[in-house]
Amino acid sequence: MRWPIRYNIIGLLFCSTVINYIDRVNISVAAPVIMQETGWDKARFGLVFSAFLIGYALLQIPGGVIADRWSARKVLAAAFCGFSLFTALTPLGQSIFGVMLAMRFLVGAFESVTMPALTSLNSHWIPRPEFGRAQTLSLSGITVGQMVAYPLTAWIVLQASWPMVFYVNAVLGFVWVVFWLRYATDTPGEHPRIGPEERHYIETHLPPKPTVPLPIHSVLTNTSLLILSLSYMCFAYVGWMFLFWFPDYLVEGRGLSLGMMGGIGVLIHGAGFVGILTGGAISDWLLRTGWSPQVARVRFAGLGVALSLPFLLGASLVSSATVCVGMLIVFYLLFASAIAGYTTVAVEFHPHLAGSIFGMINTLGSFAGIFGPMTAGFMLAQSGGDWTLPFWVASAVGAVCATILFLVRIRPIVGEVRPTATTAARDRSTMA
Repeated sequence: MRWPIRYNIIGLLFCSTVINYIDRVNISVAAPVIMQETGWDKARFGLVFSAFLIGYALLQIPGGVIADRWSARKVLAAAFCGFSLFTALTPLGQSIFGVMLAMRFLVGAFESVTMPALTSLNSHWIPRPEFGRAQTLSLSGITVGQMVAYPLTAWIVLQASWPMVFYVNAVLGFVWVVFWLRYATDTPGEHPRIGPEERHYIETHLPPKPTVPLPIHSVLTNTSLLILSLSYMCFAYVGWMFLFWFPDYLVEGRGLSLGMMGGIGVLIHGAGFVGILTGGAISDWLLRTGWSPQVARVRFAGLGVALSLPFLLGASLVSSATVCVGMLIVFYLLFASAIAGYTTVAVEFHPHLAGSIFGMINTLGSFAGIFGPMTAGFMLAQSGGDWTLPFWVASAVGAVCATILFLVRIRPIVGEVRPTATTAARDRSTMA
């Protein structure tokens, strides 16, 4: 059997999230050097981190709606061109703080549409029994991007300068767009190289399309989805605080060098990569073996978050830097496994609104995420660099996240569907 085209699409999406997260993490890795050169304190730099997240929250839902109804392929290409451009322009803000805030805001705004568009595209390309693995593999580039960003950014800063980091990262984004537009299509039926066997397999394992597109308010008013989004707000608070402040914690809180921090970052985010892939595989396995989407997608995610929190809290309390790093590795492996639930549950609510649904979840998560880096920055500034309080607050917020995941129930968004030729033939054979 020939190599499936959908695997290549997943590979390109994986590369997209690698580049996406290199562009997000680069500024946090370079933060100690930027703050030293500009004289900005942690409270002010926390605003730089949060400016990205404000922009990142802006277009999640519109991006998902456009991807669902127009073209996820084109939305992804436009987003990459936008955030790559403003990544390249970020060094202009080194002398004017307002310009730095504007550049990071615009990088976030263009990146905001990428994850909803990716989810929308996978919902058209990936059969439901494979969706968890495909979605998490596509998104696992977020940890690989962080693994690459730590040593790459540290090396570029040490060998050249911190502005060069942003120029290099911008080039990667533009190169990806060229390959994406040359190869990808919105649906299997549009791809010139797909074989009839693979196309038939995909199309027979996708749900029928709605007779009439459901209005967006059906997404915005679904109570179960709103409650699930509340849990993701808590998840994002912890995740974004960890993502942005973790490098500075290793350097200032634990006394490690920039080079050592880069190496440890690879280990920790490598654990996150394993956690994401393992979470997707287990989630799909639970679904295939008869467990409900409630358990496979939601309860499983809650278990991952709950198990991770003792290690996050413990990392701030131990005196040994080595033990601290080990606990953070375990924390991130378990915490990242929950991503499988959040990124696949959209198709359980409604497969043809996957981009819009994930856009809503990610929007609320991004708004909460704004406060993670910001509040951590103010707590550190007020306490004179005491890292204990941010860890305790993050652990408490994580406990709320896990509790909601154990209690919330999935209530699918219901709409009329028109039978496809395949489903009609199946119904006739069943009646016979």
